[in-house]
Amino acid sequence: MAEIREIPGPEAWTGFEEDYGGKRLRAFWLGKSLGEMATQFSGGQSIQRADELLHMPRSAFQFYVFSHAQYLLSDKSVRDSEAASVFLGLLAAREKRDPGSVAQVYEQLLPAISFVAASQPRFDADKSHYGDFGERAAEVARLCRRDPDELTGENQMLDPTDDA
Repeated sequence: MAEIREIPGPEAWTGFEEDYGGKRLRAFWLGKSLGEMATQFSGGQSIQRADELLHMPRSAFQFYVFSHAQYLLSDKSVRDSEAASVFLGLLAAREKRDPGSVAQVYEQLLPAISFVAASQPRFDADKSHYGDFGERAAEVARLCRRDPDELTGENQMLDPTDDA
């Protein structure tokens, strides 16, 4: 990745120890590396993981969203249409729910967003079912107040082996 980030510690999860769902979420993600969590998006688990990312505290989200990106850039995600679609949906939903949460890391996510937008056939994602990934990525760009034309530019790819 372009920027090395520290694994969020317990302070990033303040307030998530009070209810059952928060405790479960915190226990599952806390202290895990990006590489460890990237493996948790395969096998049809992407919807659940994305829902967890949507609801976690901002600082934890801004770290762990890169595990989803890392999975999508790996060979393990070939033909995983659900994971690719969910990624774009997560980014849009999270930015609407918590304005700035995606925008603040958009530059670092741009290589993964661009890759997904340009690789719909790789993910075996039928446009009639999943929509056009290019258009969905452009919507994320607009929500983050960015130029959708950046999606087609030359971007340095995230290193799928980077394991912060």
